[in-house]
Amino acid sequence: MNDFAHVIQADAAQRMERIAQDVRTKSRGEMTIVTLPDIGTRDVQEVALQIGRQWKVGKIGNPGDPTRNAGAVILVVPRETSSDGRGHCFVATGYGAEGFLTDADVGDICREATPAFIARDYSTGLELVTLRTAERFAKEFKFTLDTALAPPQFSEPQVEYPPSRESGIPPFAIFIVFLVVLFLLSSARRGRGCASPGCLPLIIPTGGFGGRGRGGWGGGFGGGGWGGGGGGGFGGFGGGGGFGGGGGGSSW
Repeated sequence: MNDFAHVIQADAAQRMERIAQDVRTKSRGEMTIVTLPDIGTRDVQEVALQIGRQWKVGKIGNPGDPTRNAGAVILVVPRETSSDGRGHCFVATGYGAEGFLTDADVGDICREATPAFIARDYSTGLELVTLRTAERFAKEFKFTLDTALAPPQFSEPQVEYPPSRESGIPPFAIFIVFLVVLFLLSSARRGRGCASPGCLPLIIPTGGFGGRGRGGWGGGFGGGGWGGGGGGGFGGFGGGGGFGGGGGGSSW
C-alpha cells in the first residue's frame, strides 16, 4: 500500500496490504495499490502502466507459469488534490490478468467504489476496489480469500429533497385557456384574410417533448485527455513489467 496522497486511514491500509499478501501467497499473483496526489498532464492509464512496468508487478512467476504477469496496479488520484479538478480510479492489468480482469470488469469495479470516493471516503472506496480485484484472482486461481479482510460497508449519504410545490392552476385549466387563445387568434387572422404561412397563430417547436437527455460518459480510458504532468518518481524498481495497456476505471 503506497499512500502518497495521504488519504488512507492506517487500519484500512493494513487490511489492503493483507489482502494483497493473501493473493500473493495463495496464487503468486500480485496487486499493487497506489494513491497519488496529482498526475499533472499525464494520462491516468499511462501512469498506472508505468508503475506496473517499473515495479515489475506480477513478475514473481516463472516463464510458463499461469501466474506469470498476473499483476494489477490499482491507482487512485483524489479529486481534491488533482490539478485537473477530477478524481481518478484506474486498474491496470498485466498480460497474465487480462483474461479474468477485463477492461469492463475493472471499469465496473471502480464505478462501484465511486460513491465512496465522491464522499471523500477514500479508505472505504479503495478497500472495495482492492477486495473486488482480489476476488477475481481468487476465482481464477481457485483459492479462498480471508473473509476477515473485507472492508466495512459504505453507506451512501441520503439526499433529502424539499417537497415539490404544486401549481395553483390545474393543468386542464391551462389547456382550456390555451385553446381559447388559439381560437381567438385564428379567428382574428381569418377576419383579415391572411392565408400565408407567416400568419400561423403560434409557432410549434420542432422535435419531441419530454425527451431523455443523452449525457453521461460511456467510454474507457483509451488515450489522452486526462491531465497529468510531471515525471515519474517511482524509481528503484528497474524495468520490464508485463503490462501492455489493459485496464479500465472511472472519474468523478
